[in-house]
Amino acid sequence: MEDTIAKELEALHLQMSELRKKEVELKQKWGACEVADYELQGPEGAVKLSEAFGVHELMVLVHNMGRQCPYCTLWADGFKSLYEYIEKGVPGGKTRAAFLVVSPDAPGVQEEYAGSRGWGFRMLSARDTSLFKDLGYADDQGNPWPGVSILKKEGGKLKRVARDFFGPGDDYNSVFSFFRLMPGSPMS
Repeated sequence: MEDTIAKELEALHLQMSELRKKEVELKQKWGACEVADYELQGPEGAVKLSEAFGVHELMVLVHNMGRQCPYCTLWADGFKSLYEYIEKGVPGGKTRAAFLVVSPDAPGVQEEYAGSRGWGFRMLSARDTSLFKDLGYADDQGNPWPGVSILKKEGGKLKRVARDFFGPGDDYNSVFSFFRLMPGSPMS
């Protein structure tokens, strides 16, 4: 019986792997657009989005709803152990990107909250910009939604090359995978 289950799981994994490739292709097409060089705010003042790339050609831009969102805090808590691998690359890997979290919170609020949570990644405020709305992460009233945009510097321009939303049960927080395995969990 155990061999039968293992074989079924292996076949299912292969199917899911192929579906995931297709999903990524669609998220790349869905996200493709030029991006303005927004002027964001940091603790030391204004920062152009293009400057936040630093030495990187790619950027993982996390759209965070701010301190008021407990789920956004859950994701950000998970990012504190991942962002360095994104910025430096995994051992033997060549893919690297700047990692930036933007929220509508003022820089002082971001700095205080990040410190209380032990977040070492860079945060900038998109307050008083149209970044969230322009990139499809806000409702008609301008209220932000969580998600991620993968940006690329190319020929002096900024382009979004992929996008996705965050939501309970997604792949951007590993805690959801554990919840799915627990009997009785709403995610199982």
